[in-house]
Formats: sequence, C-alpha cells, structure tokens
Amino acid sequence: MLRALDHPDQNLLTLTLDGAVSKADYDQVVPLLEQKIARYGKANVCVEVRGFDGISLRALWEDIKQDVKHYTHFHRVAVLSADNALIKSAVGFAGGLVPATFRHFPLEQLAVAEAWARGEESAAANVPS
Repeated sequence: MLRALDHPDQNLLTLTLDGAVSKADYDQVVPLLEQKIARYGKANVCVEVRGFDGISLRALWEDIKQDVKHYTHFHRVAVLSADNALIKSAVGFAGGLVPATFRHFPLEQLAVAEAWARGEESAAANVPS
C-alpha cells in the first residue's frame, strides 16, 4: 500500500510504502503530487519505506508514466528505511539519474527527513546520509 500525507501549507508530500502497491494507490497520490507541482513548480517528497511486497503491472505502468511526465518536477526527495543497503544504493543511483537531490534517513528520523526535504538544512545537519 502507498499512502499519502499532504502538508497543505508546505511544499511537502509524505508517502508511506508498506506492502504491495496498486494502481488505486497511485490514483490517490498523483493528484496531490500534481497540486504541489502546480503550486510550487517542483515538489519536495518524503518517502517512508516500511515494507515492499511488489507492485502490480498497472501500478508499474502508472509509475513509469509519472516518472517521465514529472522528470524535472522534483526538488528534494528524502527516503527513509531500515538500514537497508539496497535502498541506500537505490537512493544514490536515483540521485545520479534524476535532476533532484536525494538523501537517505533512518526510519526513526521522519521529522528530520521532512525538515530536510522542506529545505531546513540545520534540522538535518548532523544526521548521517
């Protein structure tokens, strides 16, 4: 499941990934993302990866379409996960492919990750990447 938490007065969208991702999940997230982009030009996103049990083919197609459409519309992307080498590597890899700034945080650092994604540098200054 992919759940979205909108921060209406801030350029921040927090997503929580836990389980399998469906097209219905994307159907609830995409409008919120597009509202952020329309309002701010580029969106800041915080993604909590609690668990991942796969993605449906329809959801994967929606993800690809959104990635292409919004390739330049992300500013900062904070990714939180357990100490997972694969996710940390994916965050580093994505930072080389997408014109956005990516940073990894431990799961228990949600407030710090959200502050960093909003551009509040001092809040995340002493957290290891």
